[in-house]
Amino acid sequence: MKNKNILSIDISTELCSVAIQYKKKIFTKKKINIKNNNQDILLLIKKTIKKNNINLNKINYFLINNGPGSIISKNISLNIAQTFSLRYKNLKLIKINIFNIIKQKIYETKKYIKIKKYYIIIYNSIKNIHICYIKNNNLIYKINIPVNKVIKKIYKTKKIIITNKLQSKKNILNLLIKKINIKVIYPEAKYMIHFIKN
Repeated sequence: MKNKNILSIDISTELCSVAIQYKKKIFTKKKINIKNNNQDILLLIKKTIKKNNINLNKINYFLINNGPGSIISKNISLNIAQTFSLRYKNLKLIKINIFNIIKQKIYETKKYIKIKKYYIIIYNSIKNIHICYIKNNNLIYKINIPVNKVIKKIYKTKKIIITNKLQSKKNILNLLIKKINIKVIYPEAKYMIHFIKN
């Protein structure tokens, strides 16, 4: 898909982001906004298209974050993608798992490459979270795990924690504040493009 034109959006967290691969270049915009991601993403798409003279009729793929995560965010992303596909008939929708997006971001962020073992933790609710880890270069998923069990597991193994939500600081990061190797990162639209190119 290196030569294809791609529109990618992510509103699964507080970081609202858009990325467009157009004529072999990638254009991105992002914004932190907790309340109005659905409005922000449309504005970011519009600004990115206008600033870079992008012709939506030439976009081949529309990428969205398929979770796990907020059902509302997933539905909004899907509705936006479906609306675009009705207007621009050549668009094909691709859904990408959030763990794969974060994994791609880690691999492409040089300072994380030295980390061989880590957990990816996705905030779900006060009591439960989603967890993922790498084993033999494969993603292993565990969904809706009680927070207390995860805390105990992390303390025992002392592996790095990567989480994608600021709210989770209240439930996880503050409990592990003494651990030096905690990193907080977000999935982003541009890493979906990188993921499907590989």
